[in-house]
Amino acid sequence: MHTLDTRQKKIAVFFIVISIVALYIVHINAYPLMEPDEGRYAEIPREMLATGDFITPRLNGVEYFEKPALQYWLTAASMYVLGENEGATRVVPAVTGIINIFLTAWLGKMMFTNRTGLLTAVILATTTLHIVVGSINILDMMITMFMTLSLVSFYKARLSQNRKWYLLFYAAMAFGLLTKGLISIVLPLGIIFWYMVFTKKWNIARDIIYWPGILLFLVISVPWFYLVCRANPDFFYFFFIREHFLRFATKMADRYKPFWFFIPMIILGVFPWLGFLPALFVKNGIIRRTESKKNKCDIIFLLTWFFVVFLFYSFSDSKLVPYILPCLSALAILLAASIRRASQLGRWIGGGLWINSIGCFIFVAALIVYSMQAGYLSAWQIFCTGWLIFLSLTIGLVCVISVWFKTKQVRCTISAMSVVAFLFACGLQSIHNQVAVSRTTLYVAEDIRSTIRPGDIVVSYGDYVQGLAFYLQKRIVVASYLGELEFGSKHPSGQGWFIDDDQLINLWNSDKRVFIVFDKSKRNMLSNLHIVKNLHVIFNDEVRPKGGYYYIVNK
Repeated sequence: MHTLDTRQKKIAVFFIVISIVALYIVHINAYPLMEPDEGRYAEIPREMLATGDFITPRLNGVEYFEKPALQYWLTAASMYVLGENEGATRVVPAVTGIINIFLTAWLGKMMFTNRTGLLTAVILATTTLHIVVGSINILDMMITMFMTLSLVSFYKARLSQNRKWYLLFYAAMAFGLLTKGLISIVLPLGIIFWYMVFTKKWNIARDIIYWPGILLFLVISVPWFYLVCRANPDFFYFFFIREHFLRFATKMADRYKPFWFFIPMIILGVFPWLGFLPALFVKNGIIRRTESKKNKCDIIFLLTWFFVVFLFYSFSDSKLVPYILPCLSALAILLAASIRRASQLGRWIGGGLWINSIGCFIFVAALIVYSMQAGYLSAWQIFCTGWLIFLSLTIGLVCVISVWFKTKQVRCTISAMSVVAFLFACGLQSIHNQVAVSRTTLYVAEDIRSTIRPGDIVVSYGDYVQGLAFYLQKRIVVASYLGELEFGSKHPSGQGWFIDDDQLINLWNSDKRVFIVFDKSKRNMLSNLHIVKNLHVIFNDEVRPKGGYYYIVNK
């Protein structure tokens, strides 16, 4: 077996690092904002820049307290430097995604070997859920990174017996609190608590209470909460009670899914490496046969990490796919360690290569069926945009299997599999980009912007179309809808900007020029208003929505 010398190893590591960075950065300005989330998390920082108020988050001009302000600040800074464009809004999730990968790789290195850490980075970087969430402007990647940082710094503090690492532990939780709230405290401490119980390492309870770290936590997190509460007396109840306890314990957010919802999300999310998961549980797998007392504790730590996050969100009455993202860091290390075990044994354990290959072929078929049913892409678009997925998960996997039969070396085969995974991730981005094109307000906004005059009014009907205000750089009227803006609409800042059907009819028939933007699901609602006699023409087969949206204008 050929062994790389030191220089070759450094070149290989450098190439992998650059490939990961490029995978998450190169494409971020290549497609428009995807509705609804990207429009929201781009518009809030844009309004911060426009108003100069970085304490009170606002969406379409009204107070918006569902999330804290840290990612808004960082996105606003990115937009200030790079301009108010799509790429600037995605810098934060892309960069935090990269950081999360290398933090997880560092933990894999500390627990096992350098090579295991490197493979961990490759696995996590190319998994479906991680690459998708790292490509869109939502908060889940950033909170995942801070949770990973807190747990990695905890592990490092225990491993090195240097309590100064708890400064980073508490800082990570504080920044996580400023990103998405109390979850940044609840989950890391919950994982550490159950790890302490399972390993009977009771001294953790004493060790983790590090007063300089607690003081640092307060110094980082308290000032903004104090300032926003002082400026908005109703913030505390809405943010801490409604958006944390009530959202978790009730169906008020209308995001209820069954308990098992995240099981298929994990299965899909860990592709194209899922087939190596069963090997964790076989007789010679890393869970049932540990190498040392330290190794056993490490495995318990990773399993606790995975299951605490998984069960916490599974019990919640509010579920969205990205919530489960923090699970993937622990799972990536476990998969890399399992492949390392196979390399040590010189054979595949649990039929990892064969299960993975069969699973990937099934994934190709499932992707085609799902995409066609979703209505975002035609079969031809799937083939044209996602050809790298088909190439990597068919011809690429055949090449991987050929490498195994030729060399009988797990290490060489996994190197080939890593190339396939990178190609798969690139192909996944292509399909993601095409989906974004079919779910954006960019094209409607461009049409309106080309004809709009001072004093014209833009109305979002039956919904708040999130990206419209960002692209128009203009506040819009919201008709026959409140949704997540209901809280802000009741404030003085919302007066006159939220109207019902009768007010919309009056506005349409006034001397003002009015644009109404809507999607196809609002067809019947808008038709019932009788403001446009030939509205049915808009929905004929020859007139397709631009980015999924239509608009009409009265003058």
